[in-house]
Amino acid sequence: MRVLLVNHSARPFNGGANRVVVETCQFLANAGHDVMLAYFDEGPVAVGCPVRSLPNGGRPGELRALIQEWKPDVLQLHSVQGESLLQEAATIPTTVFLHDQTWFCAAGDRMKRDFSPCHRPHGLSCLFWNYAQGCGRKSPRGNVLFWRRTQSLQQVRHHPQMRLQVASGFMREGLLENGHDPARIDQVPLYAPVPKPSGIGQEPGLLFLPSRLVPPKGVQVALRAVAQLRNPHWRLVIAGDGWHRAPLEKLSRSLGLQDRVQFIGEVSPDDVADWYDRCELVLFPVLRPEPFGLVGVEAMSHGRALVGFGGGGADEWFRDGEAAVRVSERTPEALAAGIDGLLSDRPRIQQLAAGARRHYPRFHPDAYLTRLLASFERAIRDFRDARR
Repeated sequence: MRVLLVNHSARPFNGGANRVVVETCQFLANAGHDVMLAYFDEGPVAVGCPVRSLPNGGRPGELRALIQEWKPDVLQLHSVQGESLLQEAATIPTTVFLHDQTWFCAAGDRMKRDFSPCHRPHGLSCLFWNYAQGCGRKSPRGNVLFWRRTQSLQQVRHHPQMRLQVASGFMREGLLENGHDPARIDQVPLYAPVPKPSGIGQEPGLLFLPSRLVPPKGVQVALRAVAQLRNPHWRLVIAGDGWHRAPLEKLSRSLGLQDRVQFIGEVSPDDVADWYDRCELVLFPVLRPEPFGLVGVEAMSHGRALVGFGGGGADEWFRDGEAAVRVSERTPEALAAGIDGLLSDRPRIQQLAAGARRHYPRFHPDAYLTRLLASFERAIRDFRDARR
C-alpha cells in the first residue's frame, strides 16, 4: 500500500501525537509499505521513512501537487491547516486521525471547572459556557479565535468519503455527540513500542513523570503530592517541556523540593524509555479527560506500576488493582496517599508490574498496525463506492 501521512512536524517531540506520526511512518515502512510523511514546520527531521516539506504551511495547491506527483493509495491527515487542505485531500481515499478534542471542543479539553466531562456539542452557546463553566480562556478574543478554529475543523462532516480515526471510545463518543456518522468512525487504539533491552537497573523510590508542562496535565498536583509523602525514600524526575515549566519550577522551590525533584526537559524517545526502565513508579496526575493517554501503555510495555487519575480515554487502559492504582479524587492529598501506599508495599509494586506486562499485548505495535491498515482499506473501499 502507498500511504501519504501529513503532519505539522517530522520530529517525535512536543507531545505524543508527533511521536505517533513518526513511529507510524516507521512501522508502515518496516512492514513493506511505500510511505511518505509530508510536514509543515521548519524543524529538523527525525523519521525513518521518506519525507517531504510543505514549507508554506499547506497553502492551497501544495498538497494537491504532492498527491498528483506521488500518487498515494490513501492519505492520512494528522494535522489540518484549514478547510482548503480537507478539500484537496478529498480527491483521494483519506483518513483523518483525531488526536485531541479540538475537533469538537473550542476549549480543547471538553471539561467543566470541576474537571468533570462536558457533553455539550460544539455551537455558539459554547462562547457563553466558556465563562459560565470555566472551560474557556480569559480573553474573549481568544475564545472566539479558538471557536472559529473548531468550527472550521467541523467541516470534515461535509466530506462523507473521509474516514475518521480515533484512539478511544471516549473520542468516538465526542464525535457522535457532535453529529458525526458512526459508520465513518474507526477506533484505532494506540500502542507503546516494544522496549529495547537497556541493561539499566531499577532505582528504588524513583518516581517518573513524563508530560507536557501545561496545567491540564496536573504536574502541579504531583508536586504538591510528593511534598506530603511520609516515605522518605523517593525522588521525582519530570521529563517534558511547555509554557508552564517556569511556574512549576518555582512551585518546586517554594515547596522545598529542589533537591528531590529534577526537571530534565524534553528528551528523545530512547531516553524516555531508559527512564521507564530506571523508575519504580510512573505518575499520571492528568486532570483533563485524556483522548487516550500514551503514558499508561508505555508504563505497561516496560512493566512499571502506575499511580494517578483516570478519566476519558485513560479509562480504557487503566487496570486499577491489576497494573495500576487509580486515585479517585484529583487532589494532592489523595495522590500522596496512593504513592505512599505503594512505596511502603514493594511486593504490591511487583504484583502491579507483572500485571502491566500481562496487559501490554493489547497495545503492541502489531495490533495497532493491523487495525490501522484495516481502516485504510475501508477508506479505499468507501472512496471507490462513492465514485460509482
